[in-house]
Amino acid sequence: MMTVNKLVAPIVQETYQSPFSRWNESSWIRSKPFREGDIEGLPFSPDLVPLAAHPAIASDSTRWVTVLAYRLLAHLQFTTLLELSHVNPVCSSLAQGRAPISLNTLQRNDALRIYCDEGGHALFVELFSTQVEAAFGLNRSVIGRPQFDRIIEKIIADHQTRLSPNLIKLFFVTISETLVTKILNNVPHDPQVAPIVRAVIGDHAADEALHSVYFRGLFPVLWQSLASYEQEEMGQLLPQLVWAFLGPDRQLEYSILRRLGFNAKDSEGILEEVYVPDQIAQVVRQAANPTLKMFAAAGVFENPAIERVFADYELM
Repeated sequence: MMTVNKLVAPIVQETYQSPFSRWNESSWIRSKPFREGDIEGLPFSPDLVPLAAHPAIASDSTRWVTVLAYRLLAHLQFTTLLELSHVNPVCSSLAQGRAPISLNTLQRNDALRIYCDEGGHALFVELFSTQVEAAFGLNRSVIGRPQFDRIIEKIIADHQTRLSPNLIKLFFVTISETLVTKILNNVPHDPQVAPIVRAVIGDHAADEALHSVYFRGLFPVLWQSLASYEQEEMGQLLPQLVWAFLGPDRQLEYSILRRLGFNAKDSEGILEEVYVPDQIAQVVRQAANPTLKMFAAAGVFENPAIERVFADYELM
């Protein structure tokens, strides 16, 4: 198993400006309430759910709302798993000085602040998930395991003799925390969406904006800490990690369609019509743009082989 040496010299205090100077006042877990109230309005932004626009769904108001509700529940369950199984183990390592780079005390404590935030997010989305299930008559088992979790597991299994699983997880979390998605950006401001949904996702988005700043500053130090052969290996995985987080979860949507009564053939046909490959790549590339800029600034694309892999994944 490949290991990564710590940097010889730690990052000095003067080079790090904490994004959490007002954490006590701004963080949900420190200063904000649990959101309460009925779900009055749409459960999710229709513009963010391509499946909802398909004629087979859009022509039936009950199906349409159910698809939006399942998309909300999937987002909430995605959040719980991401925070508890991926982000928090990485933040724990950072806070305890067990990461492959040396951090100063303030940086380690900020990782612990993120850890607290993410635990809070998991709590309030779990409580809200129960409300969403009851309000719309949903079955949580339809959601299943998020695509990104399945892909990360496969990537780690395929590279267990070359790259440390913890290193792959650290890079995945660094990427995922810098990808502030359209859901977090748009849903809190969509007047069609129920106020309580907007508030819950808005609380999450406000914290994640600061987390993004933290990990954006961490990435170039992490990248430069790798030996050239490690950069070569990790560079091959970065576009896969981006797609794992941003790509559509067709298995989830297939399960939703079957739950709505469509047979297997019709469900596959609907998904083929909804997800056109060129259009998917364009959407993913656009969503990944801030993180791709972060890669470029850190020198990731200075290696032509890595640049070619990103092009193969339609991210250039």
